[in-house]
Amino acid sequence: MACEQLTRLGDVIELEDVKREPISSRDRKDRKGSYPYYGAQGIVDYLDDYTYEGDYLLVAEDGENLRSRKNPIANAASGKFRVNNHAHVIAESEKCNLVFLRHLLNMTDISAYVTGSTQPKLSQSNLCAMKLPLPSMAEQNAIANVLSLFDRKIELNNQLNDYLLAA
Repeated sequence: MACEQLTRLGDVIELEDVKREPISSRDRKDRKGSYPYYGAQGIVDYLDDYTYEGDYLLVAEDGENLRSRKNPIANAASGKFRVNNHAHVIAESEKCNLVFLRHLLNMTDISAYVTGSTQPKLSQSNLCAMKLPLPSMAEQNAIANVLSLFDRKIELNNQLNDYLLAA
C-alpha cells in the first residue's frame, strides 16, 4: 500500500448518523418484524420498518469493546435496516471504499480518539478527526476485492463448522 500521507477520515466519508434512533426493548416488543436493528456490536433485534437502505459501515460509538477490541468495532450492514444511537453510520463514498475502511478501522489503534473512563466513547467529531493512511481509490478497491474473498472464505468455514457441530 503506497500511501505517503495520512488522511483525515471526515474528509473522505459521508456520515448518516441523523437517521439513528434509540428504541427501548419494551417498545421493540410491539414492533417485531424482519428488518435488522443494529447496535454497536451487530444486530440487537428485528423490527417492522427500516430507515436505511443500501451498503453502509457501522462503527461502534460506545462500549467496552472500543478499548478491549474483543470484537470488530466496524461492521458492514447491507439491505434494509435500522441503527440505534450506539453506532456511527458511514455511507458509500467516491473517496473511500467501505470494505477497505472496515478492515483498516478494525486493525488500527484508535485509543487516542476514544474518551471516557467508565464508558468508552468514540464521538462523531473524534471519528472524523482520525488520520488514517488511505491509498488511491484504485488501490483501496484492489485491496478490498482481495479482502472480500477472504471474508467469504471465513464465512463459508464458519458455516461448515456450524453444520459439523450440529451433526
